[in-house]
Amino acid sequence: MRVHLSTPLSAPPEWVAAQLQSTAVFRHITAPLIQFHPARGTEWPTHWAPGELALHMRLLGVLPMGPQTVRISIEPAAQRGGWPTLRDNGEGVLMRRWDHRITLQPLSDGRTLYTDDIEVIARHLPWLMTPLSALFAQVFYRHRQRRWRQLAAQHVAGGSAPTALHRRAAFNHLLASFARQPDAPPAQRWRWLEAAHVLGQTSLPLHWRSHTAMLRYALALGDAREATGQLLRLALVPLGHLLARLPLGNIGRSHVSAFRPMVPAAEVTVLMDQALEETAIRPVQPGDHGV
Repeated sequence: MRVHLSTPLSAPPEWVAAQLQSTAVFRHITAPLIQFHPARGTEWPTHWAPGELALHMRLLGVLPMGPQTVRISIEPAAQRGGWPTLRDNGEGVLMRRWDHRITLQPLSDGRTLYTDDIEVIARHLPWLMTPLSALFAQVFYRHRQRRWRQLAAQHVAGGSAPTALHRRAAFNHLLASFARQPDAPPAQRWRWLEAAHVLGQTSLPLHWRSHTAMLRYALALGDAREATGQLLRLALVPLGHLLARLPLGNIGRSHVSAFRPMVPAAEVTVLMDQALEETAIRPVQPGDHGV
């Protein structure tokens, strides 16, 4: 069964194509209906690339929906000078086929016609589950398109991609750098975690993740004082967001006050700037194949 949905986005196709490359944008538009997580032992790439990626899905972030293989490919534009088609010809424990194509069409007023075209075949009891899966796809992709319209409207109003998405991508980049270099000196590894804390502090999920990472590292180092301090800060995180009392710039370590705003050290600022630069989404052109 096929599902075909189109919606106009109040942003040019160059901007939409650039956002399509970002895995952070993908997670934003699919949340909170479905949350995706990489399979154990893998990390989120910053940008989509042709190939396979194993993911796990949770409905509303709670109900497991099993593993899903995302299989990305780029198809040439149907017309000369047009935009390539992004395709995910995936499958999963519930779906024998989940073939999804995204196409972009420039509109005369500078906007973009965004289209999702999906073919679904259920793996079990297809005579029953395929129609139900198609109904779910209708709900899921209407939700995604609504989130796309919100993003495009924010871009037009603010003149740039949403800061929250960029910060999340840079945050993930810093944690990935920390994880990739386990043999780096502890002082350097703490800098990555401190930079991630400063970047993610205004987001409750990212703030929580930064202190969780710090707690795990303190335990790995056998640093009881730091671990105790991180447990205290984890207890304070929800309260700080509830009361909107967040000491901006605070690096999150136990040797600094949990309530003191700070100007981060130069080493931390450099890491933040590098992460933001390396995760920046740059415009693409119709001839590019990064859409």
